[in-house]
Amino acid sequence: MEPEGKRESVLLVRAGGRACAIPLSHVIETLRPLPTTPCAGLPPFVLGAAVVRGAAVPVVELAAFLGAAAAATRRFVLVRCGDRPAALAVDAVSGVASLAGVERTAAPLLGAADGGAIEALGALDGELLVLLRAARIVPEDAWRAIAGQEDVA
Repeated sequence: MEPEGKRESVLLVRAGGRACAIPLSHVIETLRPLPTTPCAGLPPFVLGAAVVRGAAVPVVELAAFLGAAAAATRRFVLVRCGDRPAALAVDAVSGVASLAGVERTAAPLLGAADGGAIEALGALDGELLVLLRAARIVPEDAWRAIAGQEDVA
């Protein structure tokens, strides 16, 4: 029997030519890209805020977050960041997969650089796979900046 973590189901996405896996337990929905309003004081990978279901949510350009060149955003993936939603702008949504049989390597050096948002690296179909912790993608200062913009509006 495989450990529970190894059987985890994930949503596979592509961002900047990279394959990424987001635990399904973090995914709320996928949707077409929405208009995004820039906000002052955000890290370069946070494009701004979009209104999703009546609430302002930060929009993270996943390719830029991973240090890759961004392509045309084709989908937003709405994810849970703790008790708050955020949108990940991605090139494509590839589907759902199981991590059963995917050998993972912890990424402690990457984790220090990205605030712990990259859980591990793995390989899927001969390609590098970045396993994300969606809850840690949006830095706390970005949440504060977006909340400040809401207060002004």
